[in-house]
Amino acid sequence: MTDTTAHTIKFSVVIAAYNAEATIAKTITSCLQQTYPAFEIIVVDDCSTDNTGSIIAEQFGAQVRYTKMHKNFGPATARNKGIDMATGNYIAFLDADDVWHTEKLFICATILEARPGIRFLYHAYTLQNVEQIKISEGCTLYKLPFIKLLYRNIIATPCAVIQKNGLLFNPDMRYMEDYDLWLRTTYKYKAYFINLPLTQLGRPILSKGGASSNKWKMRKGEIKAYTRIVRLQPLFIFLLPFLYVLSILKFLYKAAIGS
Repeated sequence: MTDTTAHTIKFSVVIAAYNAEATIAKTITSCLQQTYPAFEIIVVDDCSTDNTGSIIAEQFGAQVRYTKMHKNFGPATARNKGIDMATGNYIAFLDADDVWHTEKLFICATILEARPGIRFLYHAYTLQNVEQIKISEGCTLYKLPFIKLLYRNIIATPCAVIQKNGLLFNPDMRYMEDYDLWLRTTYKYKAYFINLPLTQLGRPILSKGGASSNKWKMRKGEIKAYTRIVRLQPLFIFLLPFLYVLSILKFLYKAAIGS
């Protein structure tokens, strides 16, 4: 793996994979092609039953730190395993069917080196070929208010970069576990948004085939995430009735329009 000892920002890329033989090579290749090299690439195989592991071993060897879970625990536990294994100072998440623009880590590192107080970055995504998107030299950085994140989860996991800070995904959640972590992280550290599409998603969010495709279970996960914000601030208990109603209304609206 490329030497990154000269860099102050060391990205540990954490990829949770499950039966990803069709896409994992392209995903890992997008990490290896970064103009700012990843410090390490960690793939946590959530007990795949296909050839995910053998493809990684044959095509990438020691370029990837690979581990396989003894049973399928879900993305929260798999990502937590990757975070525990990470030796870099920032975690960059990527899903096993998504790819990054080659400048993704360079842009994030440039911002983090210029503003070392930032603990949480995220950026936009695209469904188009990410390498065909022209990336401008300058980019606008926006602070994400915690209250805005309460409305809905606007942070896609493969777009998130967080400082390794001890916060983990809730292993009891198989749906909206990312939203739960974003709420806890943003309340504590604040989040900043880069208005550039630096990740190409393999499928639209909430589309059929992904873990997010079960919309009612997603809403129940959202409600669970809302319930847990009382642990951040007891006064949030007064917000819960409004947030619960909001979540149910979103579900009904999406069901009505068929999205």
